[in-house]
Amino acid sequence: MSKNRPSKGPGRFKIYGKQPVAEAIESGWPVYEVIIRKGIDQESAASIASRARSLGIPVSYMAERDFDAVYDKSAQGLAAVVGEVTFKELDDVMQNIPKGSHPLFVALDGILDPQNLGSICRTCHSMGVHGVVVPRRRIAPFGEGAFKASSGAIFYQPICEVPNIHHFIQWCQKQGIWVYGLDADGTRSLWETDLSGPVALVVGSEGKGLSRLVRDRCDEIISIPMFGEIGSLNASVASGMALYEVQRQRNVKC
Repeated sequence: MSKNRPSKGPGRFKIYGKQPVAEAIESGWPVYEVIIRKGIDQESAASIASRARSLGIPVSYMAERDFDAVYDKSAQGLAAVVGEVTFKELDDVMQNIPKGSHPLFVALDGILDPQNLGSICRTCHSMGVHGVVVPRRRIAPFGEGAFKASSGAIFYQPICEVPNIHHFIQWCQKQGIWVYGLDADGTRSLWETDLSGPVALVVGSEGKGLSRLVRDRCDEIISIPMFGEIGSLNASVASGMALYEVQRQRNVKC
């Protein structure tokens, strides 16, 4: 069994926004520096600065003009230099699932928008997903945009990287996990499908949906009932609706 490994890209990068920075600090994620814009409401930044210093994290203050040249208003006057994502091993995630709980995974096929990636991670964390699975290629980077969109959820959500989604599907079949692909042309609707057992959902991109090879390898393709004139959903919204149905069927009290 291989060890957890870091994601592609530089070892450090910057995140921004009060919530992501606060969650990075509280989660125990590697945080190398907290950067605060001079002139912001000191009360809003004081608790973060104090907590960072108590953990030995350097805190620096940047002139308003310099900060604004690097970050937009959504940064809320706060940024941090953090370590990159460390991917988990599928087998390790599986072993850490509490006894009596059915495995729940979400695999992403062709999600290239960092905002979608971050939002999906946020949804998965809130819906009790044990592991988000991403391929080595054809996936948005885990960078500033994804971390901001996740509101800090990436710091808590186990993420697994696999050579490709086909590899993950084969692994699921060996583990007794039923793999459902989400697609508008599914053979059954979400409401007609028993999702109470071990489940993996495969979510495709908003424009192209599931790739043909992934679609062919899923155990079943299911759809989300639609009532309006638009026939597709944002990938993050679709995953959220499907995951809520999974948890509803499992009678989990949210």
